[in-house]
Amino acid sequence: MNNCYQKNYDWLIFYEIDEFIHLSNYTNVKDFLNEPKFNSCQLVHLNLLCHTDNNNLYYENKSLAERFPEIVPQNKIAGKKLEIKFILRRHIKNVVIDNVHRCNNLLRSCNGFGHIRAYNFIYSTEPDYKYYYIDHYFSKSTIEFIDKINKGDALHDTIKYKMHKINKYFAQSNITKEKIDLIENKTGLNLSMYRNITEVKEIVIQF
Repeated sequence: MNNCYQKNYDWLIFYEIDEFIHLSNYTNVKDFLNEPKFNSCQLVHLNLLCHTDNNNLYYENKSLAERFPEIVPQNKIAGKKLEIKFILRRHIKNVVIDNVHRCNNLLRSCNGFGHIRAYNFIYSTEPDYKYYYIDHYFSKSTIEFIDKINKGDALHDTIKYKMHKINKYFAQSNITKEKIDLIENKTGLNLSMYRNITEVKEIVIQF
């Protein structure tokens, strides 16, 4: 990441194929970042709007927006610490990037409106989910999430890391016997700790 920062460009953002930048009233990111409101900003941070699996076990040939309109309930709780991703201006001295969500906390950071705001680690407690945010489809359906788990990670292809991802999955979506059975059968992992959980989390519908 730090080597990439030395390349010839105006701004840098790290995002994944399951993330989509939403910019109200803009057709592209370049026009958005060229606004005078960002002239004094070194870093623009956007909150992640995370979507549940919509209780879909299997893939459907439809758009992500059609398949997964439900959002994670925590994303609507006032004052909740919510993940951000940053867009970083180039040619800043002594920048250290150690995570796709953060870099030096001393940079002049602003939100999508150009308002200077502080952020803590990889979180912000003042999210904007009306005009500027990043849609994040972390799991998609259960079977697609399983494919993601089985592919592993270049740096963390361990059982501990896979369980971390599964814990995050069930923190964002309902826990059901069908999902537990499917994940266990396809991954060989033991999810017995989830079988005694009977509480079904409330699902908030996309506004």
